[in-house]
Amino acid sequence: MSRRPGAPPASPAPKPLTLLTALEQRVEEALGPLREGAQPLLDDVRQALVALDPPGDMMLPSPQEQQKLRAKVTATLEEAEDVLEALQLGARSGGRGSD
Repeated sequence: MSRRPGAPPASPAPKPLTLLTALEQRVEEALGPLREGAQPLLDDVRQALVALDPPGDMMLPSPQEQQKLRAKVTATLEEAEDVLEALQLGARSGGRGSD
């Protein structure tokens, strides 16, 4: 990768786990106790991210397994997005349903 002469060096991209932790904090701030509805999905994402980038000297998964894990992360994040939108709507309406 080349950069323009005189351009400041690019800062490294944040680690996915760092981004997930920031997301969890934002969800906590926005939803409070309602966040529990999305927590299992976020836990699944964390587990897959750790498997993709294992700590210490642990071996990386095979390329095929990495592809499966990335697909799982993508699908789980899409599901979490839907759940978070529903929880946010519930939080805004004070948790009242349209029964």
